[in-house]
Amino acid sequence: MPSLTAKTLILMCLPALMTGCAMQTYAPKPIVPAQSVAQLQQRTLESAELRAYMLSQEYPESSFPIKTWGMRELTLVAFYYHPQLDVARAQWQLAQAGKVSAGQKPNPGISSGAEHHSKANGVSPWTLSFSLGFPIETGDKRAIRMARADSLSEAARIDIGQTAWLIRSRLRKLFDDYAATTRQAHLLAREVTLRNEIVLMLQHRLDAGMVSDIELTNVRLQLQKAQQALAVEQGKLPGIKAAIADAIGLPAQAIESVQLDTATTALAALPDAALQQTALTNRLDIRAALLRYDAAESRLKLEIAKQYPDITLSPGYSFDQGDNRWSLGLSTVLTLLNKNEGAIAEASAQRELEAQQFNALQSRVIGELDQSRTRYQAALDEAAKADQLLNAQQQRAAKTERQFEAGYADRLEQAGSQLETLGAEQGVLAASIRAQQALSMLEDAAQRPLDDSPFPTAPERKDVKE
Repeated sequence: MPSLTAKTLILMCLPALMTGCAMQTYAPKPIVPAQSVAQLQQRTLESAELRAYMLSQEYPESSFPIKTWGMRELTLVAFYYHPQLDVARAQWQLAQAGKVSAGQKPNPGISSGAEHHSKANGVSPWTLSFSLGFPIETGDKRAIRMARADSLSEAARIDIGQTAWLIRSRLRKLFDDYAATTRQAHLLAREVTLRNEIVLMLQHRLDAGMVSDIELTNVRLQLQKAQQALAVEQGKLPGIKAAIADAIGLPAQAIESVQLDTATTALAALPDAALQQTALTNRLDIRAALLRYDAAESRLKLEIAKQYPDITLSPGYSFDQGDNRWSLGLSTVLTLLNKNEGAIAEASAQRELEAQQFNALQSRVIGELDQSRTRYQAALDEAAKADQLLNAQQQRAAKTERQFEAGYADRLEQAGSQLETLGAEQGVLAASIRAQQALSMLEDAAQRPLDDSPFPTAPERKDVKE
């Protein structure tokens, strides 16, 4: 009898002991602000890992070492270093962990008990009991949870691409701003040089009594305005460059000595109306919104399925004062007081909210595309007219140059003609800047490059050696 009791006790304790096997242990991972700051400050454009990533994106190896950094190169740097992509990847990993949780089956339960009878009527004074509980989910709840987790995980994965596009969009605006400011400063420097020459010529004429002091004063005022405008444009460049460094995830000193490509880029042709259909079906935020709607659908299915309570099957054994007794229990929840109406109503409202948000997003995308196309077309027309004015002025300047060489025009007339040509060039630059801004807005509305340039993929795992 004692041996039987010992065996029964061992059987009762064995499942509890088995639950302690293969457990994960907690590993602390503290954040040290000073250390993370030092790592960020050590990031450079010369990283071997960055180069490997750029090569994986079909960047030509023959272009290394890179002497001039353009939009393509800086985009690759941003996709490799920018911390917001790390955040988006971490959110995706969190959503993937949710898939594991959703697919888990409920663990069986165990219960045991022991009683000692002071007045034993049987062979033994002990009553020992042991039972298992096996939960059985009804209504296909596990499959619904897994479908919802899949939708949320895919939406989080698409959000990585959405984050990458937003990073590129900000970088594009800053890069265009830097290029435009550089070209504007170059034109203003030429203007200052010409106006200086005009002031000197008028000073000589004033000394000879050929012009009035008022005329010279007006020219000097125009020179001062040009000098002030040049100082303003030149003062903008360090700040824009620092903002570009922030946009690609690097400290400002990492690109202080880097030469950026400020060459004029050709404007892309106005896309056809098919762009709208492409944007309405392929924009990353639209695809993510559809997946969030699918997740809301799954949540509603799950809450409806919860109207049907789960069942717990409980086989058991007890040794009752020498008598071996076997039992089979069945338990469930009685849905007498509520049938999950509240949770179903919340899930239904959430689904309706996701549907309305999707419709609003599509409407906003259509409006953005229409406005951006119209604005870009107007900018292209303005740029074309500015080019025509420049061509006409260049023809007039060429005529004045021929007259100067023939002795029919003096140096002041030649400088004035050059100043007019410079003004036309500034008009072309202003129109080009507005056109580039409109093109950037159109690309944002379509969420795709319109110059057929490749859009790199962000690395799934960034392994940076700091």
